[in-house]
Amino acid sequence: MSMDKSAADAYVYSKASGMLAKSFIGSRAVQLYNVHTLQELWSLLFTKNVPVVPETLLAKALETEARNKFIADYKTLLGNYAEPSPVLISLLHFYDYENVKDIGASLFFKEPSLPDVVDISPYNFIQYKKWPNIAAMTAKSPLSWYNTVPLLSEQQKNDYKIDSQYIEEIWESVHKIHSACRAAVINLFTQKIRIDNVLWALRLRIYYNMEKEEIIENLAYATDTRRTSSPLVHEAVKVLDWAVDDYSQWKNWKYASLLNPHEEGVIWNIDPRWIYNVHRKQYVQKALRLFHQYPFTECPLLCWYIIKQNELDNIRTASESLRLHIQVSEVAHV
Repeated sequence: MSMDKSAADAYVYSKASGMLAKSFIGSRAVQLYNVHTLQELWSLLFTKNVPVVPETLLAKALETEARNKFIADYKTLLGNYAEPSPVLISLLHFYDYENVKDIGASLFFKEPSLPDVVDISPYNFIQYKKWPNIAAMTAKSPLSWYNTVPLLSEQQKNDYKIDSQYIEEIWESVHKIHSACRAAVINLFTQKIRIDNVLWALRLRIYYNMEKEEIIENLAYATDTRRTSSPLVHEAVKVLDWAVDDYSQWKNWKYASLLNPHEEGVIWNIDPRWIYNVHRKQYVQKALRLFHQYPFTECPLLCWYIIKQNELDNIRTASESLRLHIQVSEVAHV
């Protein structure tokens, strides 16, 4: 049952705190990587009996069960608000945007059934019951332009546009926060999107040998205006001019703490994977601090989402490492 905002803020903070205390986060995350089989991982996470299925199917079932529980718990907490803050709903909309990518691909390949979409009802803007009519599914939504089945050659461009729209929605919604946590949340998301852009720029440059101007066109902007001075992209644009094997150009960077270690006399190349892992850890640690810093605002639920989504990522990584028989040291980032 929904409550007025002050009562909902207090109740959600209390409930979310209790849920985090039982979560596999912080030092407890190591437990996810200490099990030896998928069956053990399932028993660690859930009270349901372990499905009697082959390993590949069990890994998929485990990851789906964990994702669905994460979404269900978040929706339960969100449901305490009569009028949730827009940013709390925008976080969930991530799944609508991702679902549309899968739907477009499924329709192109003429698959008979709706793909395994993430159910965020009643907060969805995609009308999944209208399958397979893509125009009806996206009508009156931010993705109403996605009204025809894309060709295979169009899907990458469409996916980029979808990702950009999600960034725009998040950016607009964090600026609609009116409580004490507004500045802190804006700063949290600004840095997250900024580093994501740096990582994307580096990956396009290192792994795909893409030219600077083309990379700039593929960065995430908060509006349709592609200004390289935007606070979300200027760091990414700046580092495109730096040699990826010259530490002297990077050592005084604003985010030098994210860089892979440099040893004098040893060949060094920037490592996007290292940056990603360090930043992800810092991002979650900031969310944990903000969770308690602004207890009676929308901040705890927003931070709960970030923290629990990271837990979900670790569950997926642990599951995949067990399925593929990969050493824990190669995959664990906790």
